[in-house]
Order: sequence, then structure tokens, then C-alpha cells
Amino acid sequence: MPARLAAAGGHSMVAVPAAGLTLSNAGAKTAGGMENIGTATSSTFTMTDIITCTETVSVPYAGLGAPPYDGLETAAGPMISLTNISIPSSWTVPATSKSESLSGIGSAANNTSAGTFTIFPDVKITITQGASAVVAGVGAQVTTATITGPVTELDTWVVPWNPVDSTPNFDGSDFGLARSSGYGNTAKGGPGIFYITFTLKFFLSAFSDGPWPGSPTNLDFKIGVINNYDNKETYMDAYEEAYKSLTKVPELSE
Repeated sequence: MPARLAAAGGHSMVAVPAAGLTLSNAGAKTAGGMENIGTATSSTFTMTDIITCTETVSVPYAGLGAPPYDGLETAAGPMISLTNISIPSSWTVPATSKSESLSGIGSAANNTSAGTFTIFPDVKITITQGASAVVAGVGAQVTTATITGPVTELDTWVVPWNPVDSTPNFDGSDFGLARSSGYGNTAKGGPGIFYITFTLKFFLSAFSDGPWPGSPTNLDFKIGVINNYDNKETYMDAYEEAYKSLTKVPELSE
């Protein structure tokens, strides 16, 4: 027998954590995941924090013929949904006074079931719904979210840091200053760690005879990406991509 609205008062939900937070990384860079160079995947973000949604059912047996207290009540199903993803919208490079407008993040999954969903390139959240431990109308069910994956170089997915849209200076004077490399270069005034913010919604799935009448919990989380701002290989790849189709040699100031 599924969950029934008549027993909704016997279903409760708890989200862990109780408030949003900046997630910790299990790797050497605990504040975030380091960007990988080229096709490398050794630098990963692996979450150490615990994220769960627990549904507790307390609708004990109270005699046959007295539904929903007939001992047949089950969990509706606790759920965690990825509902929003955002990145910093702009920043100004102090060393150059140049403003960068930022975009390029994908859309949120707004999932209503378990599965694996992308937060940003190669870093994914996996929602796993555990087995129900509700027996005779009493017990719990837990859904867990885990996040892991190699961290892709920001220049490859955050527009306009792609060299096609943001050409490196011909004289190389913006190395370690522009695009994602500049964002991470705190020695030159960059903000430092690049944070991706996302929202998780904690709720119960629909009951057998209507939607869950409770209120979801929405929490904001952050994942830090630590820039390889001194990564000359990435800069040179961007430089080559930007200038390979030119028909004349630019002036040094261009």
C-alpha cells in the first residue's frame, strides 16, 4: 500500500545539512577542485559533506478496517532535486581594469527521480534513493546526494573566456590576468576561487492520492574551482586558437 493523504500527518521530512554551505573537497585542495590541464582527469572534486533527505513514517497499526492505520502505510519517497545552477556574472580585472561578463553554465535538471545529473562539466551529482525500512507503517527511507568528478579547465566552458570570444593579447601581457586565469590570480587582484552555486530542493514524492501537502526545503550549496592561473599550456593553446586564422600580424598593443 502506498502513502496516503489521510496519513500525511504521520510523514515527516528532514534535510541534512539544515542550511546551505560551501562543500569541502576530499583531495589535497580541500577548499575546491583544482582545474585539470588539457585532457588530464587526476584533479577531482570529491565531496566530503553528507547530504541526505530522510522521510520518517509513523502511522502504526491501529486495527483492521481503520485505514490508514491498518499497518499498510509506506514511505512516499524522499527526494533531492537539482533546481538551479549559477556562476559569477561578471568581474573586473584590477591589473587591467578590464571587465569580464561571464556565462556558460548549463541548466538545472529539476529532477523528480533518482539519477546522475551534471552540475558543471564533468562534475556530477548522483541522487540515490535507499530502500524503504518502513514496516507496519513505521520506519524511514533515506535519499543521499554525492558529488564528484574531474574539474575541467574553465576556459573551455565559461563564456567569454573561450579564446574565440576573448582574444589573448598578442604580446602575451595578459598571461595570468585575463579570463579564468586572471580570476584565480590573487597576486594580481583576482577574486581567487571560482564558485559554482547550485540549489537543492528536498521534498517528498507524491502520495497515492495527491501531491505531498508539506513544504519543500531549498538550500544553496557552493563548489569551489581553483584556477591553474599559471598554466602556460592552456594559455598557449588559447593563443594559437585565437590567432591561427589572422591574415596580418597585429600590433603589440592589439
